[in-house]
Amino acid sequence: MQPIRKTWSTTISLSTQIKQDDQTEAFDFKELGTLTLTPNAVYLRYTEHQYKVATPVTFKISQIDDILLHRHNDFTDVQLHFSPNQEFQSHYITSQGNIPITVRTNQLTNEITNDHPYGKLAVAYTLLNNHEPIGNYQLTLTIPQ
Repeated sequence: MQPIRKTWSTTISLSTQIKQDDQTEAFDFKELGTLTLTPNAVYLRYTEHQYKVATPVTFKISQIDDILLHRHNDFTDVQLHFSPNQEFQSHYITSQGNIPITVRTNQLTNEITNDHPYGKLAVAYTLLNNHEPIGNYQLTLTIPQ
């Protein structure tokens, strides 16, 4: 028997705050996306539009405390793994080369599950390179009911 998949369109809101050194940047996106429910995860796919660059984004929400975020375009590619109080190794791939990074999840609050595929996801995390902080990040994703 095939696993049941259910897919529908939705509008998402994403707010991101980036603190690097003494500078803070904030971005707000409202995009049309596709939400797919599988027996093991909720997938959200959409395309961010910023500085005339389209960046496909995928969130994979496997459990309430296990989130993958993949962003890629013609210039960069990065996959971030979020789980409370954990660190995961990754790479930030740019046209200038491959930068090894560590993702440290400082705080994660998630209402989005297979049984409840809408609500809010909030993640506070730090990116590090060679054990040195690159920056602190906060993202808030909202999927309306």
